[in-house]
Amino acid sequence: MSYLSSKIANLIAQQKESCWEKIFLSPLAFLSFFYKQAITTRLLLYSLGFIKVKSLPQRVISVGNITVGGTGKTPLVIELAEMFKERSYPISILSRGYKGKYKNKVFLVADHEKIWAKPEQCGDEPYLLAKKLPGVPIIVGIDRYLGGLYALQNFQSKILILDDGFQYLSLKRDLNLLLLDATLPFGNGWLFPRGILREPINQVKRADAVILTKASKSANILILKEKLLNVKKEMPIFATDYTPSKIWMPEGKFYAPEFLKGKKVLAFCGIGRPQSFKETLIKLEPKFLEIENFPDHHWYKEKDWQELNAKAKEINADILLTTEKDWIRLQDFPLGAVPLGVLSVRHSFLNNDEINFKKFVFSKLGLDS
Repeated sequence: MSYLSSKIANLIAQQKESCWEKIFLSPLAFLSFFYKQAITTRLLLYSLGFIKVKSLPQRVISVGNITVGGTGKTPLVIELAEMFKERSYPISILSRGYKGKYKNKVFLVADHEKIWAKPEQCGDEPYLLAKKLPGVPIIVGIDRYLGGLYALQNFQSKILILDDGFQYLSLKRDLNLLLLDATLPFGNGWLFPRGILREPINQVKRADAVILTKASKSANILILKEKLLNVKKEMPIFATDYTPSKIWMPEGKFYAPEFLKGKKVLAFCGIGRPQSFKETLIKLEPKFLEIENFPDHHWYKEKDWQELNAKAKEINADILLTTEKDWIRLQDFPLGAVPLGVLSVRHSFLNNDEINFKKFVFSKLGLDS
């Protein structure tokens, strides 16, 4: 990522800005005005019924957010899928396949038996879902209605999970889950590209429930909850934290997260919120930590991989460490002299909210838990 683009990405994610920063970002406010008009018009057309909303015979769950950058959608999709899978409910996951190069209207990533697609065909997130959820059909396509019909016809799926589906208004859903980063829920309050909002804050009202991620790191959690309830009264709000679950090596070794304590670590990532990755690693108490940041969804080139390995060797690092999404985008490269580790994370519900969350989901869908 260039210095300028990195600087802008960091600035629009801030909640407070200096006078000079506001001046620097002022051209983006002009673009945000037109973006807001387009979004407002689109929402109005849907609310007035000018754009048709389609329905599927299956129960549909949407997992999404209203900001650009990471809020933990993928881990929640995985946990929901595991929850239904444990209870033998036939499910499929529908994704847009961001940055995937597929050409068909409906593209099968994985079925009950195997993974059929390559990461560059379907995108990194659908491929990660396929790796983490063996036996769960993963389908990508711009038209998720067609994807849902395909899941019904080919896999008899009774439950569909829309990955990043909050803005996908053309499909009716039975449960609309919205994730917010509790430390940076709305950024500076501006819509993209002046800020990180994909929609106006009042569109939180479309959610059936909100999941606050990184909740224990937020100093204003009660104020945030009050703000959300002012938008939609009596809306369920669940609090979670990211919890490292394990570190695994491509050659098949697994370690507890505490493995990093006292180690010299060169980490790297190309994700929406690299600061979150850094904060997670700091808590694991490495002796030394340096992080190389790449653009979100960055597809690593051989040169990137060679430079990372050379730097790890130069600083005498004990381990090169990355995220699961990043591993998907570099897995074809040969391993270097410095061991490569991949960090897995999960949502940990606070205040015994996990039981309440599961009860809420099954109740909302009219299913036995």
